[in-house]
Amino acid sequence: PKIQQQFSDLKRDLDAVSAEEWNSIPDVGDSRNRKKRLAGAREKYTPISDRILANSLGGEMSSTINPASGLASVVPGMATSLPGTMTNIGMLTPTGDLDLRKIGQARNTLMDLKLKQSSDSVTGQTVVDPKGYLTDLQSMIPTHGGDINDVKKARLLLKSVRETNPHHPPAWIASARLEEVTGKVQAARNLIMKGCEVCPKSEDVWLEAIRLQPPEEAKKVVKLAVSQNSNYVRIWMKAADLEVEPRAKRKVFRKALEAIPNSVRLWKAAVELEEPYEAKILLTRAVECCPTSTELWIALARLETYKNAQRVLNKAREHIPTDRQIWITAAKLEEANDNEKMIDKIIGRAISSLTSNGVEINKEMWMKEAIDAEKGGSILTCQSLIRHVVGHGVEEEDRKDTWLEDAESCTQQGAHECARAIYAHALSIFPGKKSIWIKAAYFEKDHGTRDSLETLLQKAVGNCPKAEVLWLMGAKSKWLAGDVPAARSILSLAFKANPNSEEIWLAAVKLESENQEYARARKLLARARESAPTSRVFMKSTKLEWALDNIQEAYALVKEGLAQFQDSDKLWMMKGQLEQFNLRNVDLARSTYTEGTKQCPSSIPLWTLLADLELSIKNTTKARSVIEKARLRNPKHPELWLKSIRIEMEAGMEDIAAAVLARALQECPNAGLLWSEAIFMAPRPQRKTKSVDALKHSEHDPNVLLAVSKLFWSERKLQKCRDWFARTVKLEPDFGDAWINFYKFELLHGTPEQQEEVKKRCIAAEPRHGPLWCKYSKDIKNWQEKSEFFLLAGANKLLPPT
Repeated sequence: PKIQQQFSDLKRDLDAVSAEEWNSIPDVGDSRNRKKRLAGAREKYTPISDRILANSLGGEMSSTINPASGLASVVPGMATSLPGTMTNIGMLTPTGDLDLRKIGQARNTLMDLKLKQSSDSVTGQTVVDPKGYLTDLQSMIPTHGGDINDVKKARLLLKSVRETNPHHPPAWIASARLEEVTGKVQAARNLIMKGCEVCPKSEDVWLEAIRLQPPEEAKKVVKLAVSQNSNYVRIWMKAADLEVEPRAKRKVFRKALEAIPNSVRLWKAAVELEEPYEAKILLTRAVECCPTSTELWIALARLETYKNAQRVLNKAREHIPTDRQIWITAAKLEEANDNEKMIDKIIGRAISSLTSNGVEINKEMWMKEAIDAEKGGSILTCQSLIRHVVGHGVEEEDRKDTWLEDAESCTQQGAHECARAIYAHALSIFPGKKSIWIKAAYFEKDHGTRDSLETLLQKAVGNCPKAEVLWLMGAKSKWLAGDVPAARSILSLAFKANPNSEEIWLAAVKLESENQEYARARKLLARARESAPTSRVFMKSTKLEWALDNIQEAYALVKEGLAQFQDSDKLWMMKGQLEQFNLRNVDLARSTYTEGTKQCPSSIPLWTLLADLELSIKNTTKARSVIEKARLRNPKHPELWLKSIRIEMEAGMEDIAAAVLARALQECPNAGLLWSEAIFMAPRPQRKTKSVDALKHSEHDPNVLLAVSKLFWSERKLQKCRDWFARTVKLEPDFGDAWINFYKFELLHGTPEQQEEVKKRCIAAEPRHGPLWCKYSKDIKNWQEKSEFFLLAGANKLLPPT
């Protein structure tokens, strides 16, 4: 029979074993004898000298055969003349004088030879790759690395092209560039000048000739080019570029405009060189010569007075009736002169006028104009543009989603006024939509002022009185401003609109307890337990009494709560902690946690607390079995695997911990929590490789990013460490452990400004999660403390990684 069958009767009797008997079973000791137990501790590894290695390799081998042994007559041809040579039957005989020191010297000699070969002994310049680098930094001519035969072939080919079709400009340009690349600049100049003679009307050939000549010669070439081709804008622009003094440049542009009066490019370049008064005169002439250039009209309007600018823009609209820029500039002009009533009229007329002239109204382009207007300081114009175009081309059923996406897009681009205008327009169309009010409220909270937020929330609760979150945001805003009576009045109005709302009850309790009104908080909680009894209300009631050191009252409340809500894991945890830490009754706490795990088997913190209880009384085996049981009930949970690993590490079983980690990563290959532990469990030389593996599997996990940051910190790569910390807190601002490590890093290696910046960002983020953060935030003694306290407390006790 199998062993399993032999013990079946005894296994049946196990159901009669009580919990006390089960807990009194002693831990299994190490049954190995003393020699085996201490075998690992006694093992010592001493490095062996080269001489011993050499002796063991060749000392016992014979390179010659003793004639007296008789072997020479048995195997013919075995006598060797030199040790270490090939015998007659093809066997290599090893020598006995192997010298490892000489092998090392030979390797160094080889390396030295390679280094000498790869460097020039005369000039010290590298000759490893002569084609890859410009060895002469003074020369601006690139060295040609191609085959000389290819150059000859190209030269012949281009020569035949020039001879076959001499009036083909690209052939002359290509020939000149070939000579330039091969270092024959003068030949290139001669060729391109010949090309200018053969193709005098080619603008590209003249420009190439100007480019190849030195500055003084280039001016002569330009003069020649202009005399033969006065209508080429690029040649005139090049002529102006060659001049150094502004006066000479102006002279060139005047001549150019006489030859080509309808070139917008020349007018713009000429205007840029002038003072405002002269520029106005030039632009007045420019719009006469180029009446279809929007840029010139707008530039002139900007230099004119208000009345004259209006006239200029009206003329511009007559000449260019299809351009939206002129209309938008007119609206900006009215805003700049405080004529707000005209802005909406102008934008409205613009839409209708452009539509009647056959111009398609592109929503994206108009939105871009609105963003540009905001960046230019024209807020009212921007809002008017949004109102007129945000609904253009949007299906009626898609309006809400499209507008929310548009607002989000504007926010990301930093165009907050545009986003505000979109929310305002959306709320005017959908005043009863709670989701839009909430989005708008969060937008004002992040990017607006306290007044703008409170104004919006007043309108919001008027339109959506059942939206609890809006009432709570309003009350919190008043409380943060220090106006507690106003916060109370908002919450009382919220009670009327939402009777028996758990969120509003608890918000009122928090308001009173934060302001040391504990009696009022107790009354509110008592009423809440009567009218809206929930597990959360009982939890908050217990927490308040516990924080105020009324342990018996807290214990009674938690028991009352568990009688009604047995599936609340937080109540089980609170009861167990009260029994363990305040009532000092470990057995009662164990039975509470055990019962809790039966009622809430998927609650990971409950299993962890039970294991921690066993560890606190040095019951490592029981703690191990608790976590194994939890893993069976909750497979693929990295938190439980991590607890198993840490139990083994605390017990000094590093080998077993490594084995458990390997199993954990097989079951949860993308768990950042486990990879972060794996990085620092690895030996120091392997940590970098392990961090690369971790990033491959969990690139966006804050635990992995934090571990990589700490790795850089331990290697003293300070800037890299700072960058990775910044990346971690940006990815997950709610991860408190990252903020504590980041702040500690700045305390040790940063400036006071950098330390203050990290602290401010942490307070604004209000993190709540992370084992290290929760160690301080969940401590009942710190129940009234804020983020800054937890940050400072954590950073003070944190040690730098090693």
